[in-house]
Amino acid sequence: MYDVPIDAIKNANHITDTGQVELGTRLKIPNAAPIKPVIAIYPSNKWKYIIIHHSGTDQGNSLTFNAAHLKKGWDRGIGYHFVIDNGSIGKQDGQIEATPRWVKQLDGAHCKASEMNTKAIGICLVGNFNEGLPSSKQFESLVYLIQTLIHYYRIPADHIIGHGHVKDARTDCPGSRFPMSNLKQRMSL
Repeated sequence: MYDVPIDAIKNANHITDTGQVELGTRLKIPNAAPIKPVIAIYPSNKWKYIIIHHSGTDQGNSLTFNAAHLKKGWDRGIGYHFVIDNGSIGKQDGQIEATPRWVKQLDGAHCKASEMNTKAIGICLVGNFNEGLPSSKQFESLVYLIQTLIHYYRIPADHIIGHGHVKDARTDCPGSRFPMSNLKQRMSL
């Protein structure tokens, strides 16, 4: 992501065994290039939909959502596959975080309705989109992420839906002000 060799990161952080690094460990990244999104792609036939969520909070990131979901009793932690940050809690506006659920290719824990957890990639944007809009950087990152995923997994554009638009879902997520029509327009380009 930062175009820095792993050995340079290990040296800058005095790490001899990478097994010591745990989720949430802060690392110094020496001579880092500007951050660029890296979307890891894994061979799979299971992903048929993309479900868009909002956190409903002004702040957050993958780590804080993981802690909240663990507190709720979810033994695998964060339920989303990706989080797109809004510039709060030490993350850049528009930064895409792939969660352990994505890296391990686990079912989601973001939408029980219509059994979406078994076939849908969950993407959560930090923010409350009943009150505001995603930042332009968040929106551009979302477009980039979705384009990457739909091309590799051959997900049809009409399978990109807001959580509240899933059959039998009882939520207003991703919020009444989320620009879904704009997103759909961008996907049809």
